[in-house]
Amino acid sequence: MSGSKITIVGAGLSGLVAGINLRREGYEVEIWDGAKSLGMLEDFHPSIHATPIDPASVSRYIGVDISPCFTPVKRFRTIVQKAKYDLNPVNYYLVERGGRKTSIDTYLYNIAVDMGVKVHFDHYIRRLEDIPERAVVATGFNNEGMEAIGIPYEVGTGAYARKKLDDPRFEDALMGWSGEYSTDYGYLSVANDLMFFLVFTRYPMSDQNIEDCKRHLEESEGLTFPKWSKHSGHSPVLGKDSLRLFKGNRVLTGTICGMIDPMGMFGIHGALLAGKIAELTYTDTEKALDDFKRFNKNYQRVRVASAAMRRMPMRLPMAHLMMKFPRLMAPSFKMIDDGIPGYEGHWAVDMMEGAKRARD
Repeated sequence: MSGSKITIVGAGLSGLVAGINLRREGYEVEIWDGAKSLGMLEDFHPSIHATPIDPASVSRYIGVDISPCFTPVKRFRTIVQKAKYDLNPVNYYLVERGGRKTSIDTYLYNIAVDMGVKVHFDHYIRRLEDIPERAVVATGFNNEGMEAIGIPYEVGTGAYARKKLDDPRFEDALMGWSGEYSTDYGYLSVANDLMFFLVFTRYPMSDQNIEDCKRHLEESEGLTFPKWSKHSGHSPVLGKDSLRLFKGNRVLTGTICGMIDPMGMFGIHGALLAGKIAELTYTDTEKALDDFKRFNKNYQRVRVASAAMRRMPMRLPMAHLMMKFPRLMAPSFKMIDDGIPGYEGHWAVDMMEGAKRARD
């Protein structure tokens, strides 16, 4: 019913895409966000992230040209202990999050405001009862939002650092590091003249772990940062019941609706598509349900396969094996690398095409 008012809780990617599309359909749209200003998640942003994505395809679906926000990866390298491997950057893009003028958040926010969407910051929601009826819930990785909806989550810890690009070797680069200091990994993403590094683990990360990670970066690539900050974050536990579009008569979108890759935790692609689906729940409910099912068709299979792989022992030896013998591991890759919602591709198989041991 165009002309009526819809409240969106959360001014992230899903919330802004939903707001733009609902406003386009004639609704009065108001967005509430708990941050003091756009894209400010504590001190975590500005940040650069990488994702497999087809910007043109996503743009067509959501009705917003987001291609100016994505920078193709030029250099893709992973470092497992002392071994370096150069990977295929095809279909990998870098995107900035946060409040700078070069971020995708600012890009979408400006479009929304120009269209007449009203955005209110410093408006924090902690309980389901505080969310208006028929509202769109787009609270992302916010733990209060997950608690309000009843979504289980886990806490990860780590450290991050950033600085102005000061070495042309790292321009538009995506790099990963694996070592004993993390049960997961660390990554460097570089775009818009900003270098951003994050290392994280699903268990408490000690000061010694962080020092070991710093040493790994410097010894392997001569990479140092003037300032480091500790970080703790919340991510949903992706289970068999994680995918859902509704909580009563409220619409769920983005992270909160489960549109995240269960293996790589890639969330940007799904968040953008989910914002459009949120609009469709008001304007074409059947299409919203059909698209939600279609975009997430591989979720359960990838979720089960990725959970099994994470339980495997000898994480670092397995990483070496995967890098040394990519063709041998290709069937395993295909079991876990097509879970990005709405992404028609195999991100792990693609990145391993032509992968080789680096000598520098």
